[in-house]
Amino acid sequence: MKLTRRHFIKSLGAAGATVAAPMSFSVKANGAEDYKALVCVFLAGGNDFFHQVLPLDSCNYNKYASSRYSIVVSQSMVNPLHIKDANGARFGLHKSMTPLMRLFERGKANFAINVGPLLAPVTQSDIVSNRADLPPFLFAHNKQQEVWQHSWMGQGYSENGWLGMSMDVLSRSNGGMPNAFYTGPNSLLDAYNTDKIFVNRNGFESLNMLQNAAMRSSYENNANQYYDSPLTAGYADVVKQAMYAQDQMSPIVASIPMDKRIPATSLGMQLRAVKQMIEGARMLGHNRQVFYVTLGGFDTHDNQVRRQDELMKEFAEGIAAFYTSLEEEGLEDSVLTCTLSEFGRTMHDNSRNGTDHGWGGGHFLFGGGTTSSTCFGTYPDFTRGGQDDNGEGRFIPKISHEQYAAHVVKWLGLNNAALNTVFPNLYKFGGAMGEATVVAR
Repeated sequence: MKLTRRHFIKSLGAAGATVAAPMSFSVKANGAEDYKALVCVFLAGGNDFFHQVLPLDSCNYNKYASSRYSIVVSQSMVNPLHIKDANGARFGLHKSMTPLMRLFERGKANFAINVGPLLAPVTQSDIVSNRADLPPFLFAHNKQQEVWQHSWMGQGYSENGWLGMSMDVLSRSNGGMPNAFYTGPNSLLDAYNTDKIFVNRNGFESLNMLQNAAMRSSYENNANQYYDSPLTAGYADVVKQAMYAQDQMSPIVASIPMDKRIPATSLGMQLRAVKQMIEGARMLGHNRQVFYVTLGGFDTHDNQVRRQDELMKEFAEGIAAFYTSLEEEGLEDSVLTCTLSEFGRTMHDNSRNGTDHGWGGGHFLFGGGTTSSTCFGTYPDFTRGGQDDNGEGRFIPKISHEQYAAHVVKWLGLNNAALNTVFPNLYKFGGAMGEATVVAR
């Protein structure tokens, strides 16, 4: 069934009334003690988490190493972590990500293992016997990027993004300045009622056309006219929104400089813009903010070791500096950062010293609500043809991407009733990640 705006709003009659942490866009309701922000970092291309986090025990490590002969990460390149899975397997972090070690050591970082799109729990025997109900368009970049940003509605994926719909649930008012920000194309923040605003890697920039008083007056006059044409009326509304946004953002940009302690890399510049908006939350009247940023280059079909080294370094340095700056301002527990990626990589290497499109992968969590004793999920079996192999050398996910998403938006403020509105398929897995009673059949 397609979830229409009318049905969605109707469903909020029950869920919205009992949201765990109601939002307000009123400037009067900006208490710092209730502030939370969620930062989603999309690792575009299909990140190989299992090149970044490795098992320390010989049994799991030897299976991993024999499956990835040409790209194996040696044990000397791993920093031990105090994190284990439910089976007792312990892990280490690739030394190219050493800047993140302080977050792990302080209990401000964790990860989820073997996460991916699922319509229901699936086993290898289900797949082999053709009994498995599998998501559409597996292993395709563009389709899986969309899937990761949406939730399953029964016959297809949602029209809007799970984070945009979550903000609809949390919002008690449609007025005020948008509190959803993005630095690149996405559908994750698409919503029924909640607007989003673009900030580029240099932060919010004023529109030149609105700098000139005469031109602004002309635009204001045209924007406030009545138009019979829906297209023209829509354009006028966009102009009005742009003028409002500029009026609200200009004093923030003028009074809060970009944090240059965060590296001037592609990801770092986006995180500088995020930090600026977080610091401006009080001025904007926000006690909830959400952000979408991206780092590309993870489609490592060849030369994976070199390419991953570069990507891991940029990611680790950016996230570490971001949280150091948040810590100094007492905000690190108020900001949760999670990674997303369209899929993991194959369990085995290929002939080009790389890996191919996979299915299940892993994801990092930093800041608010994280602990570093036990991770989410369990380390998969790297045995070809083993229980975690879909038959093509791809890991069968044990945690659905919607369970993972439900976990982070529940931290943001959604209760179980609201989660079931945004993720109507969640019941098949027993609930959000970390709370599920059903993981696999």
